[in-house]
Amino acid sequence: MRLSHFALALTIILLAITGYLAWEAQEEARGARRELELVRKQQAARDVATPIKPTTVTSLPPPPEVPASAAPAVPPLAGSGLMPGTPVTSPSPAPAAAPLTALQKQLLGMPAMAKVIEIHNDQGFAVISAGKDKQLSQGMKFDVRRGDGLVGRVIVGDTIEASEAVVDIDSTVALPGVRIEVGDELILPIRK
Repeated sequence: MRLSHFALALTIILLAITGYLAWEAQEEARGARRELELVRKQQAARDVATPIKPTTVTSLPPPPEVPASAAPAVPPLAGSGLMPGTPVTSPSPAPAAAPLTALQKQLLGMPAMAKVIEIHNDQGFAVISAGKDKQLSQGMKFDVRRGDGLVGRVIVGDTIEASEAVVDIDSTVALPGVRIEVGDELILPIRK
């Protein structure tokens, strides 16, 4: 009789623990769903707030006028723009690049503190080419630069080696559709 009471008590305890673990997993899933919805709403708000710049298509220059006396005696074939004896027009020069803004000039003037040498976007971290040799400490924040633009922000994690460190990608600053890549440079945070 005593052994059956012990087995019954053990069974009830195991059922209670299993029920608690199932409830905890459901709560964690609800929290993850809420967080995902929040991120989607934030991205949708950014997409709505960011004006879409219209793209302009430059038209090709008209073909040069050829005098009737210089026209070939043989009529050109249909669809053929390059017949022997017809002049080849050079393409128009590319439009000049837009002048840099003050923020872009500030970005280009900042020295690179490190470079991204390994990236794991799906796990949310990267490895950089600086560590204890550059006096990095946990929690330091850096902006990530590519060319004359910012592509994100990273925070130094707790794994800091002599010349490498692991940084967490700050998803609150990430731009929609832009991902940090190997070769991007880390700079001190920009004050806007």
